[in-house]
Amino acid sequence: MVFIIGLYLLADVLQHKGQARVLFPLQYPVFKTDVAEPGNNTLINKDKHWLKAVNTVNRMSLVNKNCSGFECDVYFNMQQNEFEVHHDPDKATGTMLKDLLKHYQQQNLTASLWLDFKNLNGSNAIASLNRLMQLRKDYNLKDKILVESSQANLLTAFADSGFFTSYYTPLFNPYKISDAEKKIWADSIVSTIKNSKVDALSGYYFQYPYLHHYFPNYKILTWVETDILSLVNWLFTNKIAADKAIFISLNP
Repeated sequence: MVFIIGLYLLADVLQHKGQARVLFPLQYPVFKTDVAEPGNNTLINKDKHWLKAVNTVNRMSLVNKNCSGFECDVYFNMQQNEFEVHHDPDKATGTMLKDLLKHYQQQNLTASLWLDFKNLNGSNAIASLNRLMQLRKDYNLKDKILVESSQANLLTAFADSGFFTSYYTPLFNPYKISDAEKKIWADSIVSTIKNSKVDALSGYYFQYPYLHHYFPNYKILTWVETDILSLVNWLFTNKIAADKAIFISLNP
């Protein structure tokens, strides 16, 4: 029995080694990050656990009245002046954000929205902002929209218009890089956000301790996978739930 339990634990750790790493503190090199303070926009957030990838009307049906928030992947279509909702850039489904918001309204939901803005760029920034402001007004979503993008400089206009914003940080794994590389990544993030207005930083679950360590004044957003058969995952999800550094955690 002990042998079987040992094999299970070994297999569990190997299968969820990324989450296992986060359970233990990581040593960070000491250096100062000279970054501006985060923005002060408000986002209504009753609970940190939000629903991930609500990209279809069917998925919207899983959002209950007690849900604090949910995430959508959006692309702005300049020709139609609408936000398309889908994850992969080449797999449009025909679903528009306005379609989801109609069901949101019909279901009498109060949840906030995390919009993962996949194609924000200089040519669509103003038009997409104007359309989003109209949707906010039409569906009474004041202080209920989070706009996330890897284009931090373009988020400033959204922040100035009262939207809660998050900079989607580049993908790197702090557990697999040297101290010198940890400093390089921190300096890179600083240079990206120091002249932009962002309220939060978002990144993969294995990045969140690093982001909180070097940017403690910023709210941290992340996403996690769940596995009901995994002890490592159970310990990890409990750590996420208890960690006050996490402002929002997306869950399947």
